[in-house]
Amino acid sequence: MKMNRLTNTSLICLLFISIGVIACSDDNGRDNNDTAQDRVLFSVSGEELVSVDDMVTESTSSNVEHAQQEDLDLLEQSRNDLLSAAQDLSDRYSGGNGTYNRNVSYKIVTLNYLSIDGKGNPITLSGKLTLPMVGGKYIPIEDILLHCHATNLDMTGKGVSPNSFKGMAAYSFAVIDPDYIGFGVTYEKPQTYLCHKLIARQCVDMELAAIEYMKSLGIELKEGYGTYVLGYSQGGGNSMAVGRHLQETDHGLEANKTINVKGLYCGAGPYSPIGTFQHWLESDSLSFSGVLSMVIKGQQEGHSDIMAGTNLLDYFSQDYLESGIPQAFETNSMSNIAQLLIGDLNLQTIRYPEPAVKTPYDLCLILPWMQFSKIMSPAFADPQSSMRLALLECLSEEAVDDWVPNMPVEIYTAPRDNVIPVKENAYSTYQKFRDAGAPDVTLSLAGDLANHITGQLAWVNHVKLILKNL
Repeated sequence: MKMNRLTNTSLICLLFISIGVIACSDDNGRDNNDTAQDRVLFSVSGEELVSVDDMVTESTSSNVEHAQQEDLDLLEQSRNDLLSAAQDLSDRYSGGNGTYNRNVSYKIVTLNYLSIDGKGNPITLSGKLTLPMVGGKYIPIEDILLHCHATNLDMTGKGVSPNSFKGMAAYSFAVIDPDYIGFGVTYEKPQTYLCHKLIARQCVDMELAAIEYMKSLGIELKEGYGTYVLGYSQGGGNSMAVGRHLQETDHGLEANKTINVKGLYCGAGPYSPIGTFQHWLESDSLSFSGVLSMVIKGQQEGHSDIMAGTNLLDYFSQDYLESGIPQAFETNSMSNIAQLLIGDLNLQTIRYPEPAVKTPYDLCLILPWMQFSKIMSPAFADPQSSMRLALLECLSEEAVDDWVPNMPVEIYTAPRDNVIPVKENAYSTYQKFRDAGAPDVTLSLAGDLANHITGQLAWVNHVKLILKNL
């Protein structure tokens, strides 16, 4: 049970810092509006106080279905580690008497902050900031975790920042979970799915606002503090994009003077959207068919200039349109999408036949394989059609494997990922970075049977083990 909850607080903070320009910007963060003010604007729209026991339960209870025993064992270790960390925190800041459950708590703050949308115009976004407290007082922050969340179809308006890493605040981290467009305060808008570079800018703006908020409370950021950026799936691509933004763009270079990036932990991300599309084409296969609607709709929102004149429904065959999935994305009806994606009988006509005898890997696939050629409309299948060329131009612009990181980067993947093609993303990006002379890039793998879904728990456990020793 929550210890206390305060919502819709009246605290409004207007903080001005000369970091990034909230105006129409290109990928290099250059201001296209000479009259724009250099500022970060944010407000606090909610707070809640969470006990250690509740946080441990919430942050270690997801993605356990179909998990391998070794992952479940690590999950149990994570629970015990978080309890131990909370006790250490209590000992350090309150004398310690074995009562961490009363002394230590988590403050989760919902921040609304100013950033830019796909057209470079100002937009208010939201996210969560989790802070550790001992005896009702904020403690000094050692480092910051910027967590880029994975794909989520929740459109409730409550925000989708998961609890996976919030508990790490017990290790004196401040944990930041930005929402993207389409979530939180912008839940009525379509997602800018796979618009890595735009989302990277927005995540950076969230952290700048969170840092200023912490300073306004008098929270100490210890000397030498920095930021670890992490994410899985869509979040893996976005976390890679954040690193690129901080190293390669004008806005990011200036922001990094405050953010101080220390490393990236990127799990199963689409680092090469164009490579992913080419894989679907060449293999004639696609798992989780709704992802194609998400990709197209996202580019229409994030690249409205390039995608002008395109219609989402025109990309799909009549057989696939009978499933109702593209229409649900077109109307932004996420509740319908969630229902349609589960066992819709109309999808049988475009599925690959399921094997009569299932291996352990087949049993944990969860998502069926679709024939990509049967999803595409004749116009979309034409390599020279304007609608296809527009989409490919957008996907080419969203590559985040086209830089040479000067920061530590870990690329993590499941060898049998059934959603993000491994060869065209994790393996290819790792090799590109190594060939280009990146000084500190590693590739780590989940277990042999892990796929995209089951690999997420393995990745969360893996990253937590690293972070607790930092």
